[in-house]
Amino acid sequence: MSSTTAAPNDKTPNYPKLTGAMLAVLAVGFGLAYGSIAVVDDSQKETYNSKIQAIKATDLQWLYLALVVLGRTIGLLNFVPVVYKNGMAGNIRSNPFFFETVGDDDEAPTMVIYKQDGPHGMYNRTNRSVQHMIENAGGFFAAIGPVGYVFPKQTCAMVVIFCAARVLHQRGYSSGYGGHAAGFVFSMLPILTLEGLALTVFLKGQEIY
Repeated sequence: MSSTTAAPNDKTPNYPKLTGAMLAVLAVGFGLAYGSIAVVDDSQKETYNSKIQAIKATDLQWLYLALVVLGRTIGLLNFVPVVYKNGMAGNIRSNPFFFETVGDDDEAPTMVIYKQDGPHGMYNRTNRSVQHMIENAGGFFAAIGPVGYVFPKQTCAMVVIFCAARVLHQRGYSSGYGGHAAGFVFSMLPILTLEGLALTVFLKGQEIY
């Protein structure tokens, strides 16, 4: 049992600003996707284009746009709680939920958070790493099949990077909050790249790009 404090917080999520941030990171993913296509030879690019033409013929480019919308919505929803954490003290990021004991006449309610020390803390943080993966990667999992059909090598590479990054994230988290930062960054790059590749399919299918 432990406690944490919170200052008054009357902030509410600024959804237009958060949407702008999601579009900005999508632009990063689009740039990474563009780079992954630019380095292949012309025969491989022709293969990509022929697959995209087949997708266009069946109007499936909209499926790829749906993957982008899903991915960026998941990203936005994961950023909203950050607004409410402002003013809180303590290691709150590895504590996604706050509980409170039932007080009585002699004892006030006490805030209960995840235990942070020793093997129990390591267990909590490594499980939190698993939760974090599930919270952030739904769009990535959904995109593997459709994007992999058009860009199989890039998709395979992104899955390998994602898996390695998630191991790094969990291993770093076990040592304490902050040790997971590198794993977080490297796991986000393949997510954004697959979204960028999905956006590429949509834009080419619509003859916008």
